[in-house]
Amino acid sequence: MQKKWKFNRELYSKIALMKAAYNYTDTAYIHLDADEKYYYVDIKPKDENKTISEQEFENEMLAQSVRHEVYLQTKNIRELLVARAVSTSMVDNDMDQEEHLRTTPYSEDNILKDWFDKDGTKSE
Repeated sequence: MQKKWKFNRELYSKIALMKAAYNYTDTAYIHLDADEKYYYVDIKPKDENKTISEQEFENEMLAQSVRHEVYLQTKNIRELLVARAVSTSMVDNDMDQEEHLRTTPYSEDNILKDWFDKDGTKSE
């Protein structure tokens, strides 16, 4: 049974609507539309024996709205953390690449060594 719902555009973002709808694509066919005041959702379950309530869909839209708000509020700190993690993994710019390769001892034993071994011997 196909259902048609409308949601106030002032309460929910387009992103929240799309994410909520996407979460139901495995169980339903969904069509989205909008006008100046409302979003319209046409939903038809793929299995005729199952139903999707408007309250379920509204809860999912609310959850997606909160997730998106948290994403926006934490964006700067996540960018700083990634920048910090990447910057600490960079090669020292004072030492040129060839000198680094010449002065760093290379041994296949170091590459093939178990990470949990200490100096090539198993720690018990």
